[in-house]
Amino acid sequence: MTQLRFVLLATFLISSAAIGYEILLMRLLSIVQWHHFAYMIISLALLGYGASGTVIALGRRVLEPRFALAFATSGLLFGVTMVACFAIGQRVPFNALEVVWNPRQLIYLTGIYLVFFVPFFFAASCIGLALTCLKAHISRIYFFDLLGAGIGAAMIVVALFLLSPQNALRLLAVLALSASVLMSPAVPLLIRKRLMLAQGVCLAVLLFGLPQSWLDFRISPFKGLSQALQVIDTKVLAQYSNPLGLVTVVESPTIPFRDAPGLSLNTQSEPPEQLAIFTDADAMSVITRYDGNLESLAYMDDVTAALPYQLLDGPRVLILGAGGGTDVLSALYHGAREIDAVELNPLMRKLVGETYADFAGHLYEDDRVNVHAGEARGFVTRQSRHYDLIQIALLDSFSASGSGVQTLNESYLYTIEGVEEYLRHLEPGGMLAITRWLRIPPRDSLKLFATAVEALRRTGVDAPGRQLALIRSWNTSTLLVRNGEFTAQEIGSIREFSRSRSFDTAFYPSMPAGEANRYNILAEPYFFEGATALLSDRAGDFIERYKFDITPATDNRPYFFHYFKWSSLPETFALRKRGGAGLIEWGYLILIATLAQALVAGVVLILVPLLLRK
Repeated sequence: MTQLRFVLLATFLISSAAIGYEILLMRLLSIVQWHHFAYMIISLALLGYGASGTVIALGRRVLEPRFALAFATSGLLFGVTMVACFAIGQRVPFNALEVVWNPRQLIYLTGIYLVFFVPFFFAASCIGLALTCLKAHISRIYFFDLLGAGIGAAMIVVALFLLSPQNALRLLAVLALSASVLMSPAVPLLIRKRLMLAQGVCLAVLLFGLPQSWLDFRISPFKGLSQALQVIDTKVLAQYSNPLGLVTVVESPTIPFRDAPGLSLNTQSEPPEQLAIFTDADAMSVITRYDGNLESLAYMDDVTAALPYQLLDGPRVLILGAGGGTDVLSALYHGAREIDAVELNPLMRKLVGETYADFAGHLYEDDRVNVHAGEARGFVTRQSRHYDLIQIALLDSFSASGSGVQTLNESYLYTIEGVEEYLRHLEPGGMLAITRWLRIPPRDSLKLFATAVEALRRTGVDAPGRQLALIRSWNTSTLLVRNGEFTAQEIGSIREFSRSRSFDTAFYPSMPAGEANRYNILAEPYFFEGATALLSDRAGDFIERYKFDITPATDNRPYFFHYFKWSSLPETFALRKRGGAGLIEWGYLILIATLAQALVAGVVLILVPLLLRK
């Protein structure tokens, strides 16, 4: 009988590697595709355990006398397939954005599902064999299984701070191979030699002979980084990774980045040189060159996000989501007397504050700027200070917003309770400013407006429309929520700011219908009509009949980016080949497709073999 301590340690290593691989695979697929595959990975892991249980149950008479060999072989194959299946899976020509109109993509998705199922099957086989063949020690084996899973989850998080995702994958494969080696002494001598040779070869290839190109990321061509790198002379300056994301710094000297969301077409200014920062190959932010000359930042007065600075004099500002520092620069340009900037990812803070500090003009060393590490909503909750302006930065990409990739994202920034929290931290007359990408038909803007209306009503405001203003450019909208009613002078400033920059006023207190839809002309004044309806007695009926789900998000259902309605699917699906594909939130299609795959695979790999055996 195999020495128990080796079995327990091998079980611990396999369990650590399996949960680590599950978490890491979510990270890897978030980089090369999008985050929706997290749901698929969870179902894959469960399917692997179920299918391996079926195989063990059916082949127990053969496997039990060869327990050590079966465990060692499964551990070896787990380590090998971890790496091999990631390399193969990246080469499946799956494009999530084509799912709406190209049925072939569902076949490719099935291929990805089956490829990534394999490593989990072998990992589960190791655990299942130990539990089945050593029943007398089942409690101890189960303990080491759970202990390994717990430590493995913590280990991979730490590893991602220290290693690239690809090297973290190698580390997990080494753990699996180590478990296989531990079981080798109990294997019959003749087979043991061959097994140890295979283990040695696999370990050598993994550590020294594996071509880096096999593990290099093959990022979706529709993600922002892939598109940016198509521009002539564009190059990657640096790449950093941690559990919060893969951060890539890109320079484009020939055709420079000009990131200024919502920039007025009337502007006489242009942004200075910029470096782009992509998180997980998308979600672009920029570091803007700043030499201390505020005049070089004049373009920042010609974006919709500059609106609150026209109404406030020397405000104390809280910026939620500092990113590359654009909003901090804007606050400095507009004369903020004090700025608290919150950024979750330490890599972003380091890039702006240290690595490219000279390029950014040592922005974070300004006496007026305080940079805080933390999650935005949690930071606000813990604060006792009050601000004249709380600004929520626009950090997601336009392509991600428009394609529906964020459909299943949880965001506590834009919930009713979140807006209530922000309002509690405003000085009298202070403002909450939120800028979003413009989408037609309106989704983000109206949902945000509805959220603000409900938040104000919950705080006891009888006429929320007197505390709201909404403007839009050709590709962004900015919502202002005031702590108190807008004055006539402030309304005049909003109108003049919008008129001089050819921005459309979508809503302000007592706004006449004729003021809407004057510059960036749409078929109908959708935003004004929607805002007016959301403030009326028929708001509930308007939300119910609207083609998209604009019901305000809550902390219990924090899916602000969820606009999908089943009732609208037949209509939007019929339009998919006539320019209507962008109206379908394809994240839901991926989720539904993977659910169907899991059900079919579960029946085929688990239930059918058991039924046939009977």
